[in-house]
Amino acid sequence: MAVSTRKLYWITAGVFLLVVFLSYHKNSIIPYTNQPKNYNDNDEGYESSAKGAVYTGDKSTPSPPPTGSQLPNVPGKYDTLILIPSSWTQMHNRQWVRQTIFGINNNLEPCKRYDGKIIYKFYIHGYATWLKTPIHSAEFMQGQIRDLYGEFMEYNDHFFINKTVTDRHAVWGDALAWAVETFIPQEQITVDKVLIFDSTTLVNLPKMEERVKTAVNPNGFLYTWGAPKPFAGMVSYNVAEQIVKSLTAIRENNKLEDLFTASTLYFTKPAPKFKVESGPAQIWASDIDELQTASQAIGPVYQLEDWTPIVQKLVIQPTAPCAADTSRKKNIALLTSSYIYVDMCMAEASLPSAANKRDYAAKHGYDFVARAAEFAQEDYTGRRLVWGKIAAIQKVLPHYEWLFWMDMDAVIADMGKDLREIIQRAEEASVGKEISLIVARPVKDKMLNAGVMLIKNTNWSRQFLNEVQTRKDWYRKSSYEQAAIWEAMLDPKWASGVYLFDKDDRTMNTFPKQYREGDFVIHFAPAGCPSVSVLEALQKIKNGQSLLGVKRSNRN
Repeated sequence: MAVSTRKLYWITAGVFLLVVFLSYHKNSIIPYTNQPKNYNDNDEGYESSAKGAVYTGDKSTPSPPPTGSQLPNVPGKYDTLILIPSSWTQMHNRQWVRQTIFGINNNLEPCKRYDGKIIYKFYIHGYATWLKTPIHSAEFMQGQIRDLYGEFMEYNDHFFINKTVTDRHAVWGDALAWAVETFIPQEQITVDKVLIFDSTTLVNLPKMEERVKTAVNPNGFLYTWGAPKPFAGMVSYNVAEQIVKSLTAIRENNKLEDLFTASTLYFTKPAPKFKVESGPAQIWASDIDELQTASQAIGPVYQLEDWTPIVQKLVIQPTAPCAADTSRKKNIALLTSSYIYVDMCMAEASLPSAANKRDYAAKHGYDFVARAAEFAQEDYTGRRLVWGKIAAIQKVLPHYEWLFWMDMDAVIADMGKDLREIIQRAEEASVGKEISLIVARPVKDKMLNAGVMLIKNTNWSRQFLNEVQTRKDWYRKSSYEQAAIWEAMLDPKWASGVYLFDKDDRTMNTFPKQYREGDFVIHFAPAGCPSVSVLEALQKIKNGQSLLGVKRSNRN
């Protein structure tokens, strides 16, 4: 490799690492292959070619119904905080942990807040592969980052630290310190105990919880699973505080030990007042016949094909972190894309943009859902990827009464606006008709803007979206799904279900040049890459500054 080529490679890789480190992390994993496509969110001037990100379908394994609370827990009070240290590359492992341990098979009905007996967080860290492992191309690293960012937006169940980790002892201590010193105080919650296990460990949580009941001690307890070094550990919260307080000394005195063994040794002289116990666990030897059904923790399990037989043999029952939401189908969900195009245009702005939408949804009691899989699967249809928007709406719509679709490059400018007011306006202006689609046509546009839409869960909507999917003339023709929606809604057959805010730059959507104080959504539909403009607008919103003067970026 020529010197200049090597320099270009490392500079490119460094740029993407910096993006990961600096991006604001408030939150279907899509395997990545080379995809030479440019950013396209329904605007002209973008070319597409070849194959791209592969959607492999839903590989989730059916699991038993989750156990746990079906009624909301006392706000802020949890039995167990579960910390799951995980390398940034272990996206599939985290998905399997969600499915098998917590019964979370997808993000279609996310928790607005944890309200069960448990609360969990993945403690995601950088790894040696981040800089040291040979990477075939900077493009490969881009693919990994795109997938990682998609996961962050879709699940929001993580804390990310861009730090190389070489041993479990170090990361478990870091994760516990973060929980005790930062996470618990910031969230203003209380927990009785803390469980830690890696994302390569399978645990039988209900049986663990039963086991530690025998370790009840007024001075607390420390429980481990696995030997010679444990791959799961649980401590009462008062013991967790003692460990964190003495963490530096514990590490210095027992550098070769894991966190819990080191802690036990450190508190030996004098003997610890808290109870120290161990539970049944087994090192995975790749032989299901050798697995003992009494084991409550199995690890490390690196091959995902081994998870299902282990779960089945141990009869692991998922524990739901959230109580059932019986009112969800009467609620509104804000739906957006978590798919980052191969040119990485919106990579830096994607997470802050999702946070803006998530915060707005939380403020008004809506759900927030982000989807990437439906965009990735468009590689197999021959259509432009932006058509994934229609499939995403079809996927999520049955779970809610209304969906509010927003493109990734659209941001909430006025957090106080309530979608129910917009819906009420449309319904009051359409006496005698059931409105299922609410859209707006900007003053200077020839058709609606499909970057911001309200869709109701009705038979009309399902049939209308099916009709839009058949409009083949727009599969690869400029304006794409937007033109297909416009063409279909003008058909008298569908007119009764649509309300159009015609020649309206205020109610649903506005562009930077037309923006006025008090407008609801500002949409940076690209004439180039909109990332810089989106970030500038989000920073001004965060600082309480006016958005007047924010321009649409022309950077390619």
